[in-house]
Amino acid sequence: MLRKTFCAIVASTILAGAFVANAWAAEQTQSNAGTGSEAEVAAPEDGGPRRWQVAVRNGTELRASPAPDAPVIGMLADGAILSNLGCADAGGHVWCKVRPLHSRARGYVVAEVLRPARGPDGTVPMGADDSALRAGQGDFDASGTLSCAQIRGEPMGACAFGVARGTGGDATVVVTFSNGFKRRLFFAHGRFISADATMSGTGFDSDWRMENGLHLIRVDDQRYALPNTAVFGE
Repeated sequence: MLRKTFCAIVASTILAGAFVANAWAAEQTQSNAGTGSEAEVAAPEDGGPRRWQVAVRNGTELRASPAPDAPVIGMLADGAILSNLGCADAGGHVWCKVRPLHSRARGYVVAEVLRPARGPDGTVPMGADDSALRAGQGDFDASGTLSCAQIRGEPMGACAFGVARGTGGDATVVVTFSNGFKRRLFFAHGRFISADATMSGTGFDSDWRMENGLHLIRVDDQRYALPNTAVFGE
């Protein structure tokens, strides 16, 4: 029998199509168990957790389809953070479609090995992140300048930026170069994830690392140095 989990505790709420954020938080203090498989689990756009964390030792398999005999397309380490793309019953088990952070690969994991992921700020973010929408509307939580370079070999200069902050370590930063060119930088779970692509199709060649409190980011030939406090606040 599956261990008692949050999904079992609030099955009626889930089936009604809603999640209660404080109930998720209460579950996190009671158990490190996974989500269970007694009811469908909502995607973020329906109020579910934004991300999952692998909650079993020795890792688990990422499968190509929601079945125990489906091809294994990757292995997920204990504690791996996964984007929640929605869960549903299949063959008597609830399977969740997920995407590991910093990966374009999508696959399926059985729900009982997952738990809602806490962000770096200690919260379990629920529902879809609206930071990209607010950033596109110019609704920023903070603004300032950061170090940047637009062309390969160019020394670092200064760019204006605005940041729209979400919960759970999510944020969208809009950087404006001196020539007016703008680029959006997307963060999830406290990490740089991607930049928006240009009309010419560039923007997919990127890398990122943290160093001395700075997010050091390269997107194509552009370079950015963003203080962590500028992105997520104090």
